[in-house]
Amino acid sequence: MNVKLKNRVLKPWNPGILEPLLAIILMNLLIFYPFECIRAQNDPAQQWHLLCTKIREGVISKQEAQPQVKSLEILLKEFYQSHSGVREKESLCFPLEGYHSSAIGGNDGSGYQTQGYDFFDGNRHKGHPGHDIFIRDKNQDGLDDVTGRPVNVISASSGIVVSINLDWKPSSPVRGGNYIWIYEPVTSRYYYYSHLKEIFVRIGEVVNRGERIGTVGRTGKNAYPNRSPTHLHFTVHQSLEGYPKPINPYRDLTRVGCE
Repeated sequence: MNVKLKNRVLKPWNPGILEPLLAIILMNLLIFYPFECIRAQNDPAQQWHLLCTKIREGVISKQEAQPQVKSLEILLKEFYQSHSGVREKESLCFPLEGYHSSAIGGNDGSGYQTQGYDFFDGNRHKGHPGHDIFIRDKNQDGLDDVTGRPVNVISASSGIVVSINLDWKPSSPVRGGNYIWIYEPVTSRYYYYSHLKEIFVRIGEVVNRGERIGTVGRTGKNAYPNRSPTHLHFTVHQSLEGYPKPINPYRDLTRVGCE
């Protein structure tokens, strides 16, 4: 029923207007407050991912980031216990399926160089605090020359996926390309796998030792050019009071398989 008011006619509210109006409001909310931020509020893995991205991009200071990493580590431990139960310390699993320590670059693990490295320097860090593990790929097509198939990257330990980077492009300055960070709460260690092609896990997922998490690729600023043989970059950080410090896993990698 129409209502007259000062010679004007007020038409009944059209419900069809409401839906597009709400859509516009929601779109503007997502612009200023992205879905990732909303989801991260109750998800420590998502929070760690967002913080790691800020560290990588250099948009947060070391002094501001370190206490946040420390606080999130406590939440990650609680998350792990509630989603997987308490586990015993496990030996490492070699991170490339079908390969062994002979594929590690350098002489006796000499590729591991930490000079000047600091986790909180992000993409601009110095040093080479890890090992490059090379696959048989002379023509650089990302496939094993013997099997003709992609080489699977497997998780060296159990843990929580706390960050991934997908869809790397050659124009990107990100040194790790497509990568995965996994936090292992029993030993308080972070495992980093980079230069991947495919990624089969998601942030917040609890993975088991020996589980397939991706495939070796040629992504990353220095891994993409032809001068670089196809390899996986593998790094281990030990958390010391919330400060991820690189440790050398070479001796462990020479003694492990993955039954």
